[in-house]
Amino acid sequence: MTREHAMLLSFASAVILLLTLSSPRIAINWASSNTNEAEIDAALQNAAAAALADREGTIIVMDAQTGRVRAIVNQQVAYEQASMPGSAIKPFTALAALRAELIDEGSRTACPGRFTGLNFSLACVHKDHLPPFSPSQAIAYSCNYYFATAGQRLGRDQLVATLREFDFGQNGVLRPCEIGNSAQADCRERAAVGESDHIQVTPIQLLTAYTALVNGGHLFKPQVTTSDHFQAIEQSNINIASKHRAIIVDGMRGAIRYGTARAAKLDSLPLTIIGKTGTAMPAKGFRNNGWFVGLAAPFQSSGEIDASQINLAVLVLLPRAHGSEAATVARPIFETYANEASRETSARSDANRMESPGVVVRSTDAASPIKVHLVRENVTQTLSLEDYVLGVMRAEGTVEPEPEALKALAISIRTYALKNKGRHATNGYDFCSTTHCQRFVGPTAMTSTLLNAVRATEGQVLIDDHGEPIDAYFGASCGGATANIRDLWGVTPALYLRGVRDEYCDAGPHAKWTDTISRADLLRALQSDSRTDAGNRLDQVSISKHDETGRAEFITIEGEHRKTVRGWDFKIIVGRALGWNVLKSSRFEVSRSGSSFVFRGSGFGHGLGLCQEGAHVMAARGASYQKILEKYFPGTVVKRESKADVLPGDYSYVARSSNLKLLSISSENFRLAYPADVDRRTVDQILNTLESARNDYLRRASATSIPRLEIRLNESTGDFTSRTGQPWWAAAATLGNRIELQPVRILKQRGVLFTTLRHELAHIMIDSISKRAPRWLEEGFALYLAGEAQMISRYAPRHRLSEDELEQRLQHPRTQDEMRTLYAEAYLLVAEMIRRQGEPSVWNKLRR
Repeated sequence: MTREHAMLLSFASAVILLLTLSSPRIAINWASSNTNEAEIDAALQNAAAAALADREGTIIVMDAQTGRVRAIVNQQVAYEQASMPGSAIKPFTALAALRAELIDEGSRTACPGRFTGLNFSLACVHKDHLPPFSPSQAIAYSCNYYFATAGQRLGRDQLVATLREFDFGQNGVLRPCEIGNSAQADCRERAAVGESDHIQVTPIQLLTAYTALVNGGHLFKPQVTTSDHFQAIEQSNINIASKHRAIIVDGMRGAIRYGTARAAKLDSLPLTIIGKTGTAMPAKGFRNNGWFVGLAAPFQSSGEIDASQINLAVLVLLPRAHGSEAATVARPIFETYANEASRETSARSDANRMESPGVVVRSTDAASPIKVHLVRENVTQTLSLEDYVLGVMRAEGTVEPEPEALKALAISIRTYALKNKGRHATNGYDFCSTTHCQRFVGPTAMTSTLLNAVRATEGQVLIDDHGEPIDAYFGASCGGATANIRDLWGVTPALYLRGVRDEYCDAGPHAKWTDTISRADLLRALQSDSRTDAGNRLDQVSISKHDETGRAEFITIEGEHRKTVRGWDFKIIVGRALGWNVLKSSRFEVSRSGSSFVFRGSGFGHGLGLCQEGAHVMAARGASYQKILEKYFPGTVVKRESKADVLPGDYSYVARSSNLKLLSISSENFRLAYPADVDRRTVDQILNTLESARNDYLRRASATSIPRLEIRLNESTGDFTSRTGQPWWAAAATLGNRIELQPVRILKQRGVLFTTLRHELAHIMIDSISKRAPRWLEEGFALYLAGEAQMISRYAPRHRLSEDELEQRLQHPRTQDEMRTLYAEAYLLVAEMIRRQGEPSVWNKLRR
């Protein structure tokens, strides 16, 4: 029997292949491959042990999308020592208050500096006289007054009810306050700030709860295990409104940037990190416990973070310490992860670029359509890459007369698009039409000069020394030196973005500028953002540090309070309030003149990468576009993506022409045929996995047998597709009692070899007992049995279907995206059924 749905039998595996084989740029499971997970785990364990050193307490490092504990120091403390969480409870208090509609995004509360109850008084640790807090700012500053008064207004059991959803009380303490008990005066207020013995948590419990709070509500069972054969166990799926989650995440982001964890300088790492500190008394004792929970995702310059991107969670508990100290202890762990993940990503990219005898992998994003959202019109257009380049050229190149400068700009635009495709993936498109991405203008009349520049460079991109498209930023004028991205945005710089001297734009239109801003206007602008709000008085603005390119790296603001902010952030905050033509760049000096501040600067824009005014001068003096790009992106080269290399679709491959005889090996229930270049250890692991999964499925189904199976590891993707008739992105196909697999090296590189084996075997087990079960039940249950919850959950549909609708649409899915969504829907239905009725009920349904 040939299964009609073989192309999707290993859904999660196919998705990983689809995302990573089509282009290394789009791999959304950043550093999640099993290829080198053991080494990363070991590095994290060493970093955690070194960070804690000889201090008491515990450190836990967890995968936020699965619950797998990747490193742990002092496991007994982590699992068995329950303590008051202190301010670490406040994001959950905020969630309860948001659900109760006591607060919302627009509400503001002024803090008097201390909360005073009947028998309980607690000072706030943030600076005095700050503007009234939004909920996010209250989390960032960890305002005791804000949350104690919120607890006072919450109903008796509302906070407890919210905490129960996150499994608080498991191995800890969770009790509601008793009405009328004078001994429990201020109980709700104490609980809301984590200073009540009614709420005590173990470290592992608190970390698991935090991951569910920010990863979309997925509460996983924490498991201390390696990545091999790991299966995530989702204990529950908590309903958290997206607007509530956004407020809480924004507050946790603020805690890192300007709040209670700012001293740890976690925002200087090449990650996007959110977190929360906490300081509390132990249940028995008088010295503080310092808590910190931090969660990391790949770096985004915007600071935005999607639930599915958060991949690492770290908890630090330090006795006799404060939460800010715990955050500092966490820093080397995040730093280690960033380094290891970067190294692993680089290694995988190198592997993808190798042309092995069996598979040739080429980047073909140039053949994939671009979805651009026109913000003003509020419509999304789908167009080719070259049409997208034309649209950006209409916005950015209309005043440039030099053909070679336009060619350099076209290549920069195209390269940026390839590198950053999917920037707005969570919104359903790739790019917006504003400067957040690249300015874009829809089809209009355009000069032949622009059109010729795009056509002359069609398919050409800038690549780095690893053969990857670069981050090809461009701007109007650098003012004499291009920016170093590290100093500008705090990002670990690639070699080509460390800044170069630019003698060509010295005489350009924006070579020199002067802006005079009144103290009243500047005060109003600075008060609009908590990072620059120094109170109701502005005394001085000074540059505390210039970077090597002459830009203001850090600026100190003095008033009622003293604030220090990055120069680029200062420029953005002022520009947002007073207009974008005010402070054209961060390359300036500032002085005081009476009641005004005078800024004298050069350049226009961020100054990263290609300087358009400098490129114009170079082209006018006879430089080619290659020389221009070499100037502004040192160490990179221009590469033409040949159309002849690109087959229809997202991935090209060649089949082996050799007739190499396969080797074979048998176990009790399986016969495996494999190429000679597959090592024997891997073969043994495959057989062991199959035998183990077979026994597991027979036990769970209360069945007696599965037919003896033939397993074939194909030599190349071409061999697999020609033998099965399935598309290149399918990981495996089952035909009768034979399972055909993609080359083992590909499945191992993607970290999906063993889940693919379990998935195929699950389908055979289901077929052996199923009578006339609906397809959605079979597919969803196979995903469940194979342990693919982590991957499948991120494709969950926004609008749920009925079982009949799902069954009907599964028969004829129209696109690959629709197939992914339908299979995610099937999994969710099965997972909900198992939570309500238990797994045996599904086996029984299959037998009917």
